[in-house]
Amino acid sequence: MLACCALPAAATAQVIGHLPDASPYLDVDSPKELSIFGGYYNASKDLAGVAPTGGPAFGVRETIQLAGPAIALFRLSHAFTDRTVVDPLDASSQRDIATIHDPLTFLDAGLGFNFTGPRSFHNLQFAINAGVGGASDLGAPKDAGGYRFGTVPVLVYGAGIRFVPPGRLSLRISADNYMMEHSYPKSYHTITGDGTSVVPTTHSLVDWRNNGMFTFGISYAIHPH
Repeated sequence: MLACCALPAAATAQVIGHLPDASPYLDVDSPKELSIFGGYYNASKDLAGVAPTGGPAFGVRETIQLAGPAIALFRLSHAFTDRTVVDPLDASSQRDIATIHDPLTFLDAGLGFNFTGPRSFHNLQFAINAGVGGASDLGAPKDAGGYRFGTVPVLVYGAGIRFVPPGRLSLRISADNYMMEHSYPKSYHTITGDGTSVVPTTHSLVDWRNNGMFTFGISYAIHPH
């Protein structure tokens, strides 16, 4: 009689939770991955309107799985950007001289957090990241108005979704914000004949702006053995 009563309880206990084959969580065996990606660099307009604007972007990324949900990432990106050249000594209506090609290269490193740790949920991983780096025009000369973008520090933060099917290949969609500095020459404070200047004299010649980069990439997992 006691054995008969125990059987339903045992059967009920067996269906609590997920069977291994039915679990939405799967281990992800990718201690290191290399990625290539492409997308768009969405630059916000700077105070003077002379910094590189948005354009197509591409790059490479290395991701290393650390302890638990932590990851380290290293990224090199390049954006095909243009910018406006101005003459700070001309009136505002005649100030724009030309539009030139001025691509930007980004290098950053940071840490990230996978919300599901070294596992996927329905073949998806959700992560956030933050880091530091730099952006550079790789030595482009000053323009006719005395401005160049140069090499500046960058603060980076963002988020991404990774699709991890069986095998070594995976896909990733990322959205990152690049907060960077713009420094202008002193001539941008010059008051011209119409009473204007490129940068208002009440404003600093250093300006920080947020710029987005939206990318889609494919990754290859590298196993130690």
